[in-house]
Amino acid sequence: MQRFIILHSNDIHGHIDGLARIATLVEQTRAEHPDIPVLYLDGGDCEETMQRLSNLTKGAAMYRLLRVAGCAAATIGNGGLPRYSPHILPAYAQAARFPLLLANLRNPDGSLLEGVQATTLLDVGTLKLGIIGLTAPRFGKDSVYEEFFGLQVLPTFLLIRELATELRRQGADVVMLLSHLGLHEDVIVVLEIGDSVPLIIGAHTHNLAPAGVWGGNVLIAQAGEFAQHLGRLDLAWDGERVQVERVSVIPVTEDIPPSPRVQDELAAIEIEVEQMLNSVIGELAAPLDFAADRECGTANLLADALRERTGAELALVTAAMAPSGPLSAGPLKRISLWETCSSPANPGVVEMSGVQLLQIVKRGLDPVLAAERTRANRGHPRGLMHLSGASVRGDQLYIGDRPVEPERLYKVAASDWELGTVGGYADLAWNLQPSYEVQTIMRDVIEDYLKGKPPVVVEMGRLNL
Repeated sequence: MQRFIILHSNDIHGHIDGLARIATLVEQTRAEHPDIPVLYLDGGDCEETMQRLSNLTKGAAMYRLLRVAGCAAATIGNGGLPRYSPHILPAYAQAARFPLLLANLRNPDGSLLEGVQATTLLDVGTLKLGIIGLTAPRFGKDSVYEEFFGLQVLPTFLLIRELATELRRQGADVVMLLSHLGLHEDVIVVLEIGDSVPLIIGAHTHNLAPAGVWGGNVLIAQAGEFAQHLGRLDLAWDGERVQVERVSVIPVTEDIPPSPRVQDELAAIEIEVEQMLNSVIGELAAPLDFAADRECGTANLLADALRERTGAELALVTAAMAPSGPLSAGPLKRISLWETCSSPANPGVVEMSGVQLLQIVKRGLDPVLAAERTRANRGHPRGLMHLSGASVRGDQLYIGDRPVEPERLYKVAASDWELGTVGGYADLAWNLQPSYEVQTIMRDVIEDYLKGKPPVVVEMGRLNL
């Protein structure tokens, strides 16, 4: 019998304190079982746009901390990839230095995305363990990966069978799945492929499964969310199959001391970030305020920046995409902008009719919709829609000094939140075809706009409601 232990986390979402305590539990488990291999795996979404350090590094800091916590492999979730584009993956790989797994999203030519691998083969004592990594390819009915990035989404069941066969050809005794598909999809995987993959460590749906979820002889394990629990599987390999001896979850409580190694790495990252953020990026002629229920300076600044960047006739953007705190007059340091502008939205430009434009602006100025707090905005209100190159006077929308012409086409700049279907402003039936800068997010747009200019003036009075 080859006994071994798998510890697993998922959906940490930037909870660094919890991860530091998980690292302590990993160290303690290894110390308590010096003769048994202990493997720590993560199911994805360690990063989080609304967590300060994760946001400031576009998620890379969390992979550095996972590495120091002793992680042996992780799958890529949807915490950073759809927000910062596939171009972020090499930075994640450099920070992690352990295998990052992503098999089911591919380049148009079928090749793997840079920085990730489809599978890994780990030596666990005398056992060779093959691991396949998959991520959730869609959000509801939408595939942002196909629409935004032109990626291929490979069929799940056929892919698992092919990769499992290849891993066994490479010498894997057992093949498992590190899945960010979600519990419901994991159950469907079990129904479709049977027990050829006897173990699935899951994520994405934030389920806490203290005893696991069983599909016949297949175990699906998931450890909740936000580093509040660490999953543990006590396993044995008898030369033919893996036997599950015990399934448990360990509460990550405040009486568990944070790992000094994680704390030291955290301090090193903070120093690096501070040096990068202390640069002056531009100057503001007057202080700018932020508000979700009225016109505000920070959202007008973003709208101006979007219009200039794209050469559009007008720009529109909701307050939730803008810096969510005041910006002082005078020289502006990068830290002041980046710490207030956490939006991972991408700039885009599209042609739309005057009728469509009027409909989007009407929705954007609806006070009930503006007050709505969405999960996509992490519980923050949407805020009112702000304009550049246009203004609202009473019930009329003007482009410059001319009222909008319903049948005319306008070149409009915005973010993917306003132009995509997820935000709820543009109708799917319109079949808009925006062009997006997928490597750029809102704080980059503002920073580029301020660079090299004299003190920037942001005019108010565009929403005369």
